[in-house]
Amino acid sequence: MQETKERFFAFIGKLEDKLREFTAASIPELVALNDTDTDQFKRGYHRMKSAVLGQLDSIQKKALDVKEEKITCFPFPNDDHEISKIYHQFRNECYDRFFQLDELYSKCREQVESTHQEDFESKYQKILDEYETLKDKFRCEQCGSPVTIDKIYFTTTYITCPSCQTRNTFEPSSQAKMLEHIGRSLAEQRTSHLLKEHDEIPQKTQTLYLQRHEIELSLIHESDKRIIEQKRAQMQEMEKQKLELESKRPALYQTYLRAMFDEWNKINPALADEHEKFYNRLLNDYHK
Repeated sequence: MQETKERFFAFIGKLEDKLREFTAASIPELVALNDTDTDQFKRGYHRMKSAVLGQLDSIQKKALDVKEEKITCFPFPNDDHEISKIYHQFRNECYDRFFQLDELYSKCREQVESTHQEDFESKYQKILDEYETLKDKFRCEQCGSPVTIDKIYFTTTYITCPSCQTRNTFEPSSQAKMLEHIGRSLAEQRTSHLLKEHDEIPQKTQTLYLQRHEIELSLIHESDKRIIEQKRAQMQEMEKQKLELESKRPALYQTYLRAMFDEWNKINPALADEHEKFYNRLLNDYHK
């Protein structure tokens, strides 16, 4: 077991080095591509980011596969209590080492994800500034009278001249046409802290589950009644915390979703009714 443990620790260490090196090398390239990609949807950047995340996933999977093969399935005689006790200690130490790599893997993914931070606030402000500049400069094609643009239009619109009643075609700029797309992205950005709170719960519950499982395994060869009682109380508390986290997750998602759509409606009130239909669909899909 000691030899297997040493080899496993060394293997995990090498994979951690790969995670760090690959992430460190990829981030500058992703940042540069994100800054220079002229495609409004950043498709080139997203392709590269997907490839980088795929490589990180591959490294983490190697560690997981070896853990299952060499540690979880390590052969030992079940009828020997002393060896069984040593095995559980060996397994817990190796699992802890794997979880260290798993934490690093999660951090590397977060770093890669954070390379795409478009400044939607400034893009939205440019649309507002453009509107303030243009709203009183539009004139009727027929009589030349000023026609006030009463709100931000993001699609081709017909506006009636108050003087001669001619219907004029108003064509918004390419920048204004992006209002709906920018609006949602900006709303998501403004409320991302709420989504993060929701998204972190599975990791928290998984950690509690694993901690509880380790305590449960340690009871197999424990004979001290006082220690057994203490550990069982710990397990009950961990299970309680886990259930509380799981039960509040749907409410956290609804809080995020409501806040995000409220922001979106403020940015583009013209489509508030459509937004609400979309909100209800997303909420229903979540609860299916």
